[in-house]
Amino acid sequence: MSHRIDIELTSNNGEVWTWRAAGAKQPKGNVEASVLYDGAGVGDVVRAEAERFLDGLRIVSVTPPRNAGARPETIEIRKNETHDGPQVRVQYADGGRGSRDRDGERRGPRPDRGPRTDRPSRDRPAADRGPRPDRPARAERPERAPRPDRVERPSRPDRPKRLSAGRAHRDALIDSLSPEQRVIADQLFRGGIPAVRQAIIDQNAARRSVGDAEVPGAALLALAEDLLPKTRAADWCDRADAALEAGSSTNIRDLRALVVQADSVAKDEATRTMAGRLRDAMTGRVEGERAAWTTEIAAALDGGKLVRALRLTTKLPDTSAKIPTELQARIIAETNQGLSPATPADRWAALVEAAAEAPFRREFVPVGLPTDASEALKETAAQASNRIPALLKVLGLTMPPPPRRATPATPPPRPVPAPPVVAPVVAATAPVATTPVPVPDVAVPDVPDLGAAPAASPAEPTDDAPASADVIHEASAEPTA
Repeated sequence: MSHRIDIELTSNNGEVWTWRAAGAKQPKGNVEASVLYDGAGVGDVVRAEAERFLDGLRIVSVTPPRNAGARPETIEIRKNETHDGPQVRVQYADGGRGSRDRDGERRGPRPDRGPRTDRPSRDRPAADRGPRPDRPARAERPERAPRPDRVERPSRPDRPKRLSAGRAHRDALIDSLSPEQRVIADQLFRGGIPAVRQAIIDQNAARRSVGDAEVPGAALLALAEDLLPKTRAADWCDRADAALEAGSSTNIRDLRALVVQADSVAKDEATRTMAGRLRDAMTGRVEGERAAWTTEIAAALDGGKLVRALRLTTKLPDTSAKIPTELQARIIAETNQGLSPATPADRWAALVEAAAEAPFRREFVPVGLPTDASEALKETAAQASNRIPALLKVLGLTMPPPPRRATPATPPPRPVPAPPVVAPVVAATAPVATTPVPVPDVAVPDVPDLGAAPAASPAEPTDDAPASADVIHEASAEPTA
């Protein structure tokens, strides 16, 4: 999106001009000569349309100044040499409108026209004006239907004001950054890393349309990742200052969000001190709201507003709030006493509807139905019995047993597939010729009969019998049957 800026042309290098902001040193940049107007010169202050990119400003168009390149109009003063009197003649025009005609001639006094006779005058009496022409009679308006009674809408509760943060810490961070980092920090303040990615995509699309090279997206994203913690800390400090300045008017949700974010943002002593003040403020707010809530319930009970007290029990100031035990016992006792036959039917119905929404609704034990209970009242009590189980006994009903868990039906057995039919293989009936295979003659070594004669002692070997170790070795070498 382009915006207007006043720039001053500072130098000309042929095809490229340099510029800077009018009356300031920054920002500055280059502009192509084709964008400028004819007759542009150094020092001209012009209005330009600029687009902001991550690498700086780019001049899109330049509006030439008025009467650019034209000779300024001057007034030439000449002296009259032949006239001896004063060089300036002053003549006052006659007063009155239309004292002269179009040719400059003076006109005389305007004649009196006299009264007009073509139409009746309003100053004359109505009898002298003549009869008034007849007008068609106005149609009678139909009578409007009676307007139904307006239903007064309940007034909305006063909503807490949303947090309006300043820009002190944000501006201080931007001033401490370099020019190329300021644009990235601005995008981070707007939408974080997704905003930086979208800005890179838009800028690259614009550069491709004009034939320029794309910006390095990876380097810019890395720079944005480094600046992200600083921008988050600056934004948190601005919102924390606004919350501490607003005091008790701060929304409790904004205060709780700041306390949760403090763990990841508070890194120095100043931010830790600020986070501690926020925690103390939130604790005081929560305790104060709980005390006001219980006080309001007790005041409603003291004033005989039992229905209002029951409805207040459902409006917890926070999720962890609980009603004191003494106050809860008092509400249960008074509600049980109110749900009795002596209570009027409309009062009984309002009590049972409010009791069905209470967080401790299962502890109510009504005494009985009103004596003049109608069918509509019994229907209301039956609908509330699923929240107040003791109403079933009052209505003469029994609590149905819990539904049994349905057992899934046993699926039928899967059929066993039949074995596949294999076609028989017919063997060939031709006789097969057999050729005898020669068996080679293998010499079998003679094995001495170990059981016939005892083996000789190893200490006294003989020449006829071998040693026992050799016999065992030869025996083990024989194949086993």
